[in-house]
Amino acid sequence: MDKFIKRDVWDKVVNDLQKEEITIILGPRQVGKTTLILKLINYLKDHGVKKEQIYYYNLDDVELRGRIKKDFYFLKKDIEQTFGKTLENIKDKLFLFIDEGQKVPAIFELVKIFFDQKYRLKIIISGSSSITIKDKSAETLAGRVSYFYLSPLIFSELAEKNLSIYNNLEKIPNSDFLREKTAEGYRNIKEYQYLLDKMLLFGAFPKVVNLNPSDAVNSLNNFIATYLDKDIKDIGSRVDIENFHLSFKNLIDYLANLINFSKLSSDLGIKRDSIYHYFELMEKTLVVQTVPPFIFPNLKHIFKSKKFFFFDNGVATRLKGYLNLDELKRSQFTGSLFENFIFQNLYCRSLNDIKKPSFYYFRDYQNHEIDFIYQRGDVIVPIEATYSHKIEKAKLRNFHHFFRLYPKASYGIIFYLGEVQKISIGEKSIFTLPFFLV
Repeated sequence: MDKFIKRDVWDKVVNDLQKEEITIILGPRQVGKTTLILKLINYLKDHGVKKEQIYYYNLDDVELRGRIKKDFYFLKKDIEQTFGKTLENIKDKLFLFIDEGQKVPAIFELVKIFFDQKYRLKIIISGSSSITIKDKSAETLAGRVSYFYLSPLIFSELAEKNLSIYNNLEKIPNSDFLREKTAEGYRNIKEYQYLLDKMLLFGAFPKVVNLNPSDAVNSLNNFIATYLDKDIKDIGSRVDIENFHLSFKNLIDYLANLINFSKLSSDLGIKRDSIYHYFELMEKTLVVQTVPPFIFPNLKHIFKSKKFFFFDNGVATRLKGYLNLDELKRSQFTGSLFENFIFQNLYCRSLNDIKKPSFYYFRDYQNHEIDFIYQRGDVIVPIEATYSHKIEKAKLRNFHHFFRLYPKASYGIIFYLGEVQKISIGEKSIFTLPFFLV
């Protein structure tokens, strides 16, 4: 059995098992939702919960879906038959796990009945379609749900060492804090550089990270085929799969950039509205994210389109056709992948925050640009990512321009391949940080 990599969200989900609310775990296909659920089941057994108190149903099973669609109360009857009592008469706490819940939308009506009847039943649902599950749970389970998000592995999960500054952004100006964080990272810098290269080329699916290159490529190809043949067909029955695949593949050219849907439509010979619809389906299935521009009230000459990021670099490189690191590094695509890597690590950490930050980008028509801007309350931090050991002067000029427009931002961050530095720009500071601190 593959080694279980402890996920960043693990402790929060375990704590939620003790609460009455329904637990919903959202994430794209193959990010480890089923593995997490099976690990939770083992955790319960290890902590004294009996086998007959735990029920697991995977709605990827076509036969099971058929039984549930044929008999609305199938799950209730199955649990009662196994336990030997009706749910109304069961005093022991039961745990009901429903994997891939979006496959049978009617299941949410049944879950609502279970919850409202106040059965001794803790319900955990996983799903890979954010819109389907959120729409259904909002309709039927309002006020009864705790959401958790699972992504491909972030760097600290794969490295099995959390050196991230994400939860301590306000401490960045403290040199002692940075010294402590970076000391261990530098001791393991060769290993961390190897992990970074691996994540840029093959991404961070739990099942892919330990495979040899050939098997990793095959696994990523299988993901793309399954995503098209199952996920997209499930939620978009009238979608032209060939046109969707063509759009999916060519959208990657815009990674970490603004998408020109009109140009894409012209290049591919596919209607603009169709491509935009395909993009919405990608959002529903949690494989793309968009970041809005940071708006200055009196500044008109800025880009206002959304910036596009992608959930996994490995899938992106397969869609682009890269097979090895040397080929990838010779391309212009590495910079986009590195920016996407930094964004995904920050963004995915934010998904399970109680008070979630917002992310923006800045770009004007004079070529001033900030890759993304982190905002939580009054804390605003402009952030750049560069796949280099050196910092270009143009990036510092961009920070200077941003600070002039928004003086409330006290400092900025550049994630790169080099070492920690503090660069002064007037009264402001830029901190260059090695990638492993993300």
